[in-house]
Amino acid sequence: MIGDSITTAILQKALDGTWQRQKAIANNIANHDTPGYKALRVSFEDTLVREIEKNNVKDAKIRVYIDNSGTERADGNNVNLDFENIEMAKAQLQYQYLIRSMTDMYSRLRYAVSEGKK
Repeated sequence: MIGDSITTAILQKALDGTWQRQKAIANNIANHDTPGYKALRVSFEDTLVREIEKNNVKDAKIRVYIDNSGTERADGNNVNLDFENIEMAKAQLQYQYLIRSMTDMYSRLRYAVSEGKK
């Protein structure tokens, strides 16, 4: 089935991971002034690469974890607003690129199925 291709599975998992990253970053930005708040981070790229090598993309896990590193302020919060804004811009660009890749893939399939006719 076309929708179950390995390419589709990889793109979908990457979209899911990037979406989770955007949510975590938005949460970090929203809690920038919350005393004691620790930034959230999302990790999925390494797991995705390992599962691609095993041809088992659906088992790639998206991990959300608390980042205890970084410089803490006096109130215990470790969110760096400049870093979070840069990471959000990167995640948004990555998400847009992934959406474009999926759209292009389906456009090529549609073209192939219709034999180039509109």
